[in-house]
Amino acid sequence: MRDHLGETQCLTDHAEAGLFSPFHFHRVFRSVTAVTPGRFLAALRMAEAQRMMIRGSPRVTDVCTAVGYASLGTFTTQFTRLVGMSPSRFKALVDRHGDRGIGELVDACGLTGPTDPADLTGATGPTDPGLAAGITGRVVGAAPADAALRDAVLFTGLFPHGVPQDLPVACAVTPATATVRLRPPADAEHHVLAVCFDRATRVADALDDPAGARRSVATTRAPTHGSFRLRLRAPAPSDPPIVLALPLLLARDAEAPAPTAVAAKPG
Repeated sequence: MRDHLGETQCLTDHAEAGLFSPFHFHRVFRSVTAVTPGRFLAALRMAEAQRMMIRGSPRVTDVCTAVGYASLGTFTTQFTRLVGMSPSRFKALVDRHGDRGIGELVDACGLTGPTDPADLTGATGPTDPGLAAGITGRVVGAAPADAALRDAVLFTGLFPHGVPQDLPVACAVTPATATVRLRPPADAEHHVLAVCFDRATRVADALDDPAGARRSVATTRAPTHGSFRLRLRAPAPSDPPIVLALPLLLARDAEAPAPTAVAAKPG
């Protein structure tokens, strides 16, 4: 997939490379990566598109063709759905906030814990009934007493599949040592996925990181109630790329003007 990113790719091509039948390859690939080959390929393409825009590619059309899309409209729709914003908005926000540290950005947004996925800068109040009946978790480092967690930011989300694409069902942005609280998942199976960055990591560096050297990750199946525990680890080659641009989503919402109050009409 990576070696032929800009070319048309089919399941039969991947299966042949792995010396499997298409059906068996699809099943084995999903068991190893937690996602289908199609989702994994889409994530690779969106991650490369982000890197090209961060490194200064002048035109979205150039990015579109370089990552294997023949239609600019299809690319834009896919990018917006998986990354959380349009390519043009992504590029503009990188230009404005790429040099900021993630910790600085989180502090500027006033985040204190659980957030509403539809408004990633709006902290949820303690009386929220969803959180009162929610699930809680703790994230630990690769070692039982990982000192790196003391100055790190944790993005935790509840997703219906094993890759952070689209907005999460529930999410929280917290210090890495804090208890994570999320609204409980629906009856269908969900996954808790967490990504940890040092506060000083630049936003642009966090997004332009194909090997995952600047982040730690963790995942587990979400309980329907009670608690969960995640242990952070270095990303593996079989992990799908993280393309949801959470730091930039925070910056986007921080820039949004406050809603204008509407006066009540008499009577």
